[in-house]
Amino acid sequence: MQKRSNLIYVNLEDLKLDLNNPRFGELYSGSKKEEDLIEYLLFEEAAEEIAKAIVKKNEFYEDKALWVIKDTDGKYSVRDGNRRCAAVKALQMPGRYKLSESKTVFEKLPVYEYTDEDELKSRIGEEHAASLFRSWERIAKALQILDLANNGKQDEMNTLDSRPGDFIKLGSFYREAVKYGGDAFRRQIRRGRGKTGGKTIIYERLFRDAKFCGYRFKNSPSFEIEITDAPKFESYISALVQYIEDFPELKTSDIDNDKNFIKQLKDFGFHISPKTAVASTAQTSTTTNINIHNTPATSQIGNQPATLNSVTSQNAVSLPNVPVNNNIPVTAIAINQPTAQRQPAVKRGTVKKYPEIKRKQLPPGLKARIDEYFDIDSAKMPNAKVAMARVTYECVLKYVVENTKSGAIKFSNSGHFGTAYARRPYTNFEEMNKKFIELIANSGDIDHPIPI
Repeated sequence: MQKRSNLIYVNLEDLKLDLNNPRFGELYSGSKKEEDLIEYLLFEEAAEEIAKAIVKKNEFYEDKALWVIKDTDGKYSVRDGNRRCAAVKALQMPGRYKLSESKTVFEKLPVYEYTDEDELKSRIGEEHAASLFRSWERIAKALQILDLANNGKQDEMNTLDSRPGDFIKLGSFYREAVKYGGDAFRRQIRRGRGKTGGKTIIYERLFRDAKFCGYRFKNSPSFEIEITDAPKFESYISALVQYIEDFPELKTSDIDNDKNFIKQLKDFGFHISPKTAVASTAQTSTTTNINIHNTPATSQIGNQPATLNSVTSQNAVSLPNVPVNNNIPVTAIAINQPTAQRQPAVKRGTVKKYPEIKRKQLPPGLKARIDEYFDIDSAKMPNAKVAMARVTYECVLKYVVENTKSGAIKFSNSGHFGTAYARRPYTNFEEMNKKFIELIANSGDIDHPIPI
């Protein structure tokens, strides 16, 4: 039997993390410095948990050996086991990576060295892909399946998931969206923690509105994205990325409960139906057949007076400017002849300008709570109304505090409101309410502010 790999021990400094790893390569947006990649793997790919397990066992087992291939520089590129390798490297300097674990020294690690690149890739696919694939985050799965599909490896693709088409859609969407969303988009769709990352499902939920956003997905067996309107798609991605940046608490339930969510992107520069441009000034030779008998001369079409250069029939193209005999009433004109040469358009006397400052809309979650409060019938459910009033008040108060700044400091991070947050897993609304009331100036109309 031919032996395809050798178990050896390699010095830790001779092991290189793989920047092109299919699990995280496209999602990583940092530098090529090893320190930055280690930090990413620790806190974005859960290598921190591996570090804790290693410290607890105080051993790196041979059955957890890394799979490597030797590069031309004499060092070994880790093709399988990057998170394990990153965890060990971080434990050499835990303070540098803000790890709470104690320093755990490993001079060498066990590795299986391969000499054939294709053999190593095949081995990873056969032995690990199906099982490890289940623990990958969804976007990483999508990019892996998309690459398999593009390389004609249908069998391998089908063994990874029973619905590869869904992943192909997501992977191909990512490849197009990242062109306009950049690093902010990458951060949002990574696993992340708290309010950072984990928004992949948000983008997927909004596939329902693809036809309004300049793209579509092809039918089986391709499933890949097709950009139908590039400027609109770019505008959509830019607006949605910015919306999520401003409202990181956005959840899938907010999307599911608001069928018109896409309209909320208007204030961020995306319009579902942008204004159409004025008709081309090119000469038109189309023959039109328009009958405008009994059309009042003062009627308007598209906010323009009903002159010959603004009236169209149902099956005709827009008519360019035609010289009009002012002695002939519009109500008696019938046209059945080629249109004339367009005259230079006359500029309007005024130009509508939009305000530079736009009011932000409430985040969907907060708006839903407010709407829920007003929908409760106080006559039939008075207790529920009172309880919901308190919930709504606290939600609004927290939103105001967390989104208001004094200079460059948010109220929630200030010394005044910080006590409502500090060292607590949840917001202390009683303390927040107290601190908020302290800011209300006594005008003399009442002796004391009224607690709510």
